[in-house]
Amino acid sequence: MIFAGMVAFTFAAGAVYAHADPLLPQAQRLIETGPVGGPVSRAWMTEDQISQLAQRTHAAGRCGGFMDVTDQPDLGLGAPSIQTLTSLLAGYPTPSHQNVINPLLKELSSDGLANQVRALSDFNNRYYKSQTGVDAAHWIQSEFKRLSAGRADITVELFGHERFSQPSVIARIAGRGPHAAERVILGAHEDSINWSSGWPTEDDRAPGADDDASGVATLLETFRVLAQSGYQPDRTIEFIAYAGEERGLLGSQDIAADYQQRKIPVVASLQMDMTAFPGKKPVLNLITDYVDRDLTVFVEKIIDIYARVKWGESKCGYACSDHASWTKAGYPSAFPFESAFEQENENIHSVHDTADLLDFNFGLHFAKISLGFAVELGSI
Repeated sequence: MIFAGMVAFTFAAGAVYAHADPLLPQAQRLIETGPVGGPVSRAWMTEDQISQLAQRTHAAGRCGGFMDVTDQPDLGLGAPSIQTLTSLLAGYPTPSHQNVINPLLKELSSDGLANQVRALSDFNNRYYKSQTGVDAAHWIQSEFKRLSAGRADITVELFGHERFSQPSVIARIAGRGPHAAERVILGAHEDSINWSSGWPTEDDRAPGADDDASGVATLLETFRVLAQSGYQPDRTIEFIAYAGEERGLLGSQDIAADYQQRKIPVVASLQMDMTAFPGKKPVLNLITDYVDRDLTVFVEKIIDIYARVKWGESKCGYACSDHASWTKAGYPSAFPFESAFEQENENIHSVHDTADLLDFNFGLHFAKISLGFAVELGSI
C-alpha cells in the first residue's frame, strides 16, 4: 500500500534513475512495491513509512512486499534472456541423478539443522546494521570453511555492501570442464529483524530462528554433505547467505546486479526462506508468482523424487524474498516455502521466533530439495 503524502513515480522501461533525490531528505529511500511499469510502483518513503508498510504486509499474512531500490534502480534493465539461460540446460529435464543423490540424502541430519539454527538464533540479532549482524555473517563464513576443510576447489568469500556493514557470504564449489562458468545458486538470507515495536534498532532482540536461520541452516547442511562427500560438479554451485533481505532485498539486489553486469550465466537459483515451521497442514508450497514457471515445475519433480512429501502451490506477493532479485535481473528462480502463505509463522519478526518452536524433521525435507536441486543442475 502506498501511503498518502508521498512522492510517487511510475517509470517507463529503459529509464535511468538517480540513486538519490537531492530535493528529499537523506533518510528517505526509494521503495518499489510492484513491477516497474505497473500502477505507482515506486515512492520515496521515510523510515516510519517503510516500517508501516512492513507491518501492514506482515499483518496481511505476507512477508516484505517491497524492494528498496535506492542503490540498484536499474536492476533488470538489459537483463539476460531466460530462454538463453535455460537453453544451456536444454530446458529443465526430468531428474536423473538418483544414483548420486540417494546415498547423499542419507547423510543429511535434522540434528545438524537444529544445531545451526540454535547457533544463529543465539546472536542477539542479525540486523544488517548491527555488530551482531556482522558477527553472524563472519560465523557463517567460518562454518562454510570448517565444513569444507581440505577442499581446494571450494572457496568462501564475503561480498561487501557499500551502504551497510553486514556482508553477504558466498561459498563456491567450482565446476569443472566446459560448463564451469555456468552457476547454480542456492540462497537464504542471514539477517533478522524485529518489526513488532516500530522501526527496528541495532539493539532489538531478533532471534530469527525460522526467518531465516532455518534457511541458512538448510544451506549449511546441504553444503556439508556435498563438501564432505567429495562431490565435484560440472557447473559451479554457489551457496549464498544474503545480507539485508529484511530491509528490501538489499544484499541479493547487489549480488544479482553484479552478476548481471559481469554477464555471469546463472542457469537457476533456489531460495530457502523459512523451512522448519509447518502450517496446520504439513504441506510444502511452491511459490508461483515472480518466479520462473519451468524451474518451479522442475523443483516439484525434485520434491516428488527426493523429498517425497506433499506439496501445493501458493503466492506470496511482490518481493517477498530474495528470489525476486534474481527474477528481476532476468535469471530463473524458484522458491519452496514451509506452508501456504495464509498459514505463515506468526512469530517471525519478533522476539518469539525461536528454535524451540521449529520442527527440524520437517525442515529436513528442504535439505533434501536443495541437495537434489544442486546435484541435478550441477551435473551434466
